[in-house]
Amino acid sequence: MRVSLGATVALTMTGSLMLKNLLRVRVLAPSSRGPWIVLAILGSIALAGLDTLGVASMLPLMQVLTSQDTTSGIPGEVSRWLGTDDLQALVVSLAGVVAIAFLIKSVVFVAFRWWLLGRTTRLTAEASAELMRRYVLSPYTLHKERSLPEIYRNIGIAVPQAFNQVGLGILTLVADLLTLAALALVLLVVSPLATLVAVLVLATASLLVQRSMKPALMKASEDIASADISGWAALMPGLDGFREARLTSSATSLVDAFLDAKMKVAHGQRRTAILSEVPKYVLEITFIIAIVAMTVVLFSTGTPEEALVTLGVFAAASLRMLPTLNRVTATASSIRAGTVGLDILARVTDEFQAIAPHNESRVSHHEYEGDIDLDGVVYTYPSATNPVLDGLTLRISHGETTALVGASGAGKSTVLDLVLGLITPQAGAVRVGGHLIADDLAAWYESVGVVPQEVYLTNTSLRENIAYGVPRAEIDDRIIADVLSEAQLEAFVRELPEGLDTVLGERGVRLSGGQRQRVGIARALYRRPKFLVLDEATSALDNVTESQITRTIDALRGRMTVLIVAHRLSTVRSASQIIYLANGKVESVGTFAQLRASSPQFEELVQLGQLT
Repeated sequence: MRVSLGATVALTMTGSLMLKNLLRVRVLAPSSRGPWIVLAILGSIALAGLDTLGVASMLPLMQVLTSQDTTSGIPGEVSRWLGTDDLQALVVSLAGVVAIAFLIKSVVFVAFRWWLLGRTTRLTAEASAELMRRYVLSPYTLHKERSLPEIYRNIGIAVPQAFNQVGLGILTLVADLLTLAALALVLLVVSPLATLVAVLVLATASLLVQRSMKPALMKASEDIASADISGWAALMPGLDGFREARLTSSATSLVDAFLDAKMKVAHGQRRTAILSEVPKYVLEITFIIAIVAMTVVLFSTGTPEEALVTLGVFAAASLRMLPTLNRVTATASSIRAGTVGLDILARVTDEFQAIAPHNESRVSHHEYEGDIDLDGVVYTYPSATNPVLDGLTLRISHGETTALVGASGAGKSTVLDLVLGLITPQAGAVRVGGHLIADDLAAWYESVGVVPQEVYLTNTSLRENIAYGVPRAEIDDRIIADVLSEAQLEAFVRELPEGLDTVLGERGVRLSGGQRQRVGIARALYRRPKFLVLDEATSALDNVTESQITRTIDALRGRMTVLIVAHRLSTVRSASQIIYLANGKVESVGTFAQLRASSPQFEELVQLGQLT
């Protein structure tokens, strides 16, 4: 009794937690709200009623076949309605009723299932997209701490497990349990004692099987989730880091790691599949035992004719009950396996609920222009104890080309992230023309074009790469022509076999480093920015290409405010103003020549770079 009570309490707690988690992840799928769940339950009740009607219609048919009496009971009522007591006509009529009942039930079931699958698969698609949206709009500092394999696992596996395996599984389980309950009710009316014996045998077997399988299923699901992360962790370096993998002869080890992870996934899926199928065979054996027990009860408590009628009805019911019982056990196993993904998704959802996402829409009509001012800025990284910037104040003058230079760790990247609004200072402020950029980041980003050290190119056309993020139908070819000229890409485009429609390859593998950077400049200029930021844009280029890119940048002088962050001082020789950072502070400000004369540290960097 204690064991039974403990199992009941544990099952109730598990079900309660599962429902709470489902409610937590509903925020990812707007379509999960509304009356459709009520409609799903009502549909399940209707299907159960149709199943009951089909089985109940077997009773008068079996009575006629066993007793051949067409004058009493339901067969008699049907005979009077038909206007004949002919046995053959009555049997054909009753058989037709049974066939029609099962046909209607089958058609309704397919239609209902089509509708239900449409709803749940839509929820999965919505939740996957919403989870991606929350990832891409989350704070930059949090994004840098995340593991990409985990992100892929959560979007690609946890979401389907939560909504398909658990969400759809619960609705399917409800429908099947209602069907079983309705069929059991019919059988109780036909023969209460025999039905109770069959239910007791089947219920006991089902509970024992489910209880014994649960730990193994949960362990297999956890192993699959863990191994999937390992698989992504091996796949990404091999493909995204193709050159490094080739040059370090790491491909074999990465493939071996990927194979090991996939073998673990395969082993977990194998265990899950077999554990899900075992109950089916156990129930089939148990069902035979239940039929034998019923037969003994029926023949020992009634006449042979009554026993045959009841067994006939039970045989008809078994056509629905046994597949439904098998589906119930399989669905229950699938739900348990899916709870791993549901738990993961619930935790991730809770984390996002506590985070304010970035807003890509303007909140004002303000146009940012003027000087960029950092006023008493303090910033400490979440994983650090000491601030990387402590009371930093500097000005980037409007319409000028300003360079930020300094040794590694001086704070250049942090200043750049603050200017771009990717991180927020713990104290102080970042203003443009006297207005806080944090007041309307979307408006600020409309004014900024950025050329990173490594330009991210997609496996699409040159035109689409330049107009990155703009729907293809909305790309303005007039602006494309202008930026090709400004980025000095016209000659390059003329040499391409398909011109602007030439596909660049994944990550632009068909372009040289200088060509990629020019595409990056063209992309930044396509936005028609007032501020252009170059983040180590020439650090990976050879001296000749660097010089060409530098001349391209110099040609933009006076048209916009240009901020250059560079290690290589040759890139910034012609800058209007150079801000030299040391230990998170402004050490000196001036032109290239002025800094060489006034700052020994800067002069040392020049000498190390062999610049004269």
